[in-house]
Amino acid sequence: STPSNSSAASDVYKRQGRYTDRDTYLVKSLEVINGLETMVQELLTISRMDMPGYVCRREPFDLALQIKQCLTAQEDIFIEKDISLFCDLPESAIYYGDKQLLKRVFDNLITNALNYSPDGNQVNVSVKLNNGKIDFRIENTGIHIEPEERLRLFEAFYRPDQSRSRQTGGSGLGLYIVKRVLDLHEVSYTIDNSTDGVIFQILF
Repeated sequence: STPSNSSAASDVYKRQGRYTDRDTYLVKSLEVINGLETMVQELLTISRMDMPGYVCRREPFDLALQIKQCLTAQEDIFIEKDISLFCDLPESAIYYGDKQLLKRVFDNLITNALNYSPDGNQVNVSVKLNNGKIDFRIENTGIHIEPEERLRLFEAFYRPDQSRSRQTGGSGLGLYIVKRVLDLHEVSYTIDNSTDGVIFQILF
């Protein structure tokens, strides 16, 4: 016998499941694609730095301007998560380094600060010029790092608190790349808990 229209429709729904909501499925698919694209770019960056005799290209550029541009690119996420941004940046801060690699550093640090700040909290970014040094700091509030996690943050593919990482996404390569780039530039950097959250400091 031929199934009724309602029965056939029910069978189709069962087979399609979550795919019946086309818009939700497209959004999720785009998130997956973007995540894969980010991972590919990260792997390519690591591959280039691993090439024998690789030396980062150094040129003078405005580090303060680059940070402002990286923050502006994430403006939608700040709004979406209702995260306040406090900036204390000079008009200019000229640094002699690899502009593209350092952009990856700032993009990763800003993304991490946004991902690991609970909604409604604050991200603080500052650049101070002290005795010829550029002191960069970014702090995300509302969460702290466990001592055992802090020791492993720069390991490739390590993601703290796996249940939280599934929500925030990420490949676990971001801070590994940050470490590699900063080591190439021979600058000092630290990550630690602050009174209100977590603070990453780089002394260029």
